[in-house]
Formats: sequence, structure tokens, C-alpha cells
Amino acid sequence: MTQIAGGKMEPIEAKQFVVKAGFELVRSGLIARTWGNVSCRIDEKRFAITPSGRDYQTLTPEEIVEVEIQDLSYSGSIKPSSEKGIHASVYRIRPDINFVIHTHQENASALSATDLDYFRPVSPYSELSKTVVCAKYALPGTKTLCKNATAAMEISSGNAVILKHHGTLCIGSDYQKAFLTASQLEDASGAFLNANGAGIQVSSVPAARKASEVADDLLSAWNSSGRNGVLLLNTDFDVVRFSHQGIVLKPLLDDFAQIVGTRIKTVENDTNSIIQSLKSVSAVLIKGFGAVCWGSSMSDAEAVSMILRKNCKAFFAAQAFGLPNYIKPWEALLMRTVYLKKYAKMDANNKRQ
Repeated sequence: MTQIAGGKMEPIEAKQFVVKAGFELVRSGLIARTWGNVSCRIDEKRFAITPSGRDYQTLTPEEIVEVEIQDLSYSGSIKPSSEKGIHASVYRIRPDINFVIHTHQENASALSATDLDYFRPVSPYSELSKTVVCAKYALPGTKTLCKNATAAMEISSGNAVILKHHGTLCIGSDYQKAFLTASQLEDASGAFLNANGAGIQVSSVPAARKASEVADDLLSAWNSSGRNGVLLLNTDFDVVRFSHQGIVLKPLLDDFAQIVGTRIKTVENDTNSIIQSLKSVSAVLIKGFGAVCWGSSMSDAEAVSMILRKNCKAFFAAQAFGLPNYIKPWEALLMRTVYLKKYAKMDANNKRQ
């Protein structure tokens, strides 16, 4: 299946590309759960985009939503992504672009937590300009975020922009080019951060080890506490590195506030302290050791673990350019509340289907 140059294709073909891209986003680790979105231009008036709150690994072409570029209208009962306005703006201002990917990939997201208005890749990349623009921050799903992303794209001469404290916007003339943009941006972001003293782990690592590898006494205490769900031990490079700080980890990225929480504390490597801390939160850092993450299912725990690692990486990225500029507490609390009330319900509904 090859995307037609010029962006004109049958709707079903565009939807098939979107389904394929959604699966690839999850497989490649560019997003966690349903965070992120992808679209494909059908013609000069319409595009196909991922729906809101659906599992990308089980998407079908029938669930992909056709949206009008001009007024964002759509038909049917399935809601398109809340970021549809950003995709429409790209298609309006860039007629050469036929595919758009919004990701929360690790290195680029870590870079988004800095106060930089732009960064210059340390080496050239075919899909990136000499200067990659960082859009101003705004809460996810808002008109302000769309406005800020559009403004950044308008002044960018490349195919990627950073969305501060949020993620990325990667575009291309077709499916393959858009994913190439995302890959190059991830490489460029990691290389830039390390060239400026961030010292982050650039290569991919396993998200976590299974709960069975946690010390026997911790597992025994957990089982005795009567709580259900899955525990994962995270001893990834940047998580262990942060655990040595002995401080509270606060949100530097939107998805951390939404999925993990508004603050995660560091406790001593003591079984009782760890179990007690996990009673009201989804993760706890263990000083000098790493972190333990909890989820109601394996996929939930893996998402918490992955996003925790990314936020730790963002801390060191931000620190390399000054004091970390955390997301405002009221914004973090708002996002967490919306997630628990809205998206958690969507996830539960999807699991029942």
C-alpha cells in the first residue's frame, strides 16, 4: 500500500493508512495508550483522523473519522481526536502535506520541557530545518494549543515542531515521510540534549520488569495489603538517576499529570513505606533504586512506567538549561481530574467492547 502523491485518494484507503499508523505509533513507543493522534489527507477538503479515546491496537477503518478541513465538521457518533483542529491547520497552511502525526515520543518530549523557543540539531536531517521551533505551551485539547501549534508551523521551514510540555507535531508528504520526520526528530532531540549536558539515556530500553522480579518481601506485603492490579519495577537509567535526588517528581509533561499524577514522592527502600505510598498513587520512587509502578492491568502499569521514565528524562533535560519549569499545579490537577473522569471511563468502555 503506497500513498498517492498529492493527497487525493479514496476515503477507505486513507482510513487504512491511519489504522496502520496508529498501530505503528504504539509498537514504536512514540505514544502510550491513546495519547497522540494521526491523520491522512483525503483531498483538499477532507482528512481522516483517529477517534478520541480508542485503543490504537484494535482500531478498524470503520472507526476512523472523516473531518472537513474548513470547519472541522464530521458525521456519525464516533468523535474525532480533540486535536483535530491542529491537523486541519496543517492541511490548510501546507498543501504539500498529506500525513500528520502528533506524538509524545521520549527525547523530543523531554526537550519540550526546557524553556527553549527553538533548538538547532547538531547534524543535518532531511526532514528537519536547521532550526526546530518550539510552540508555546497550552493545555491539551484547547483552542490555544491549536493556535500556538499553528503559529509555530507557520514559521517553520521543516516538517516538525515541538509542543512545549506536551509532545511533537511531525508531518510529511506521505505516511513514510511523516514517520521518518518523527524518527529524525527523536534522534536530533536526544543528540542536542546530550551535547548540552543533559546526559539522558538516548537508546531505547525495556519499559519495566514484571512484578515477579520485585523482591519477595515487597510482593508478599503487596498481596497482604489486599490491593489488586499489577506492579512493575522500573530500574531504567533516568528513573534510577532521578531516584538519587531524593525529591518529589512533579509534572513536566502533560501525560505525566494525566496518567501518573500531580506529584510522586521518593521514599526509602523500605517495604512498608513503599506499600503505604502506593495506596493513593500509581507510582512511588525508591531512593537510589528506581520506582514501583501500579496499574489495574499490565497495559496500565506499563503506561505509568513509560511515562514516569519520560518525565524523569524531562527533568534532566530541563535542568541542563536552568531550573525545571514545572506545569502549574492547578493545570496539573485539572488534567488529572479530567483524565480520571473522562478518559478512564473511555478506557473501561473500550475494554468491555
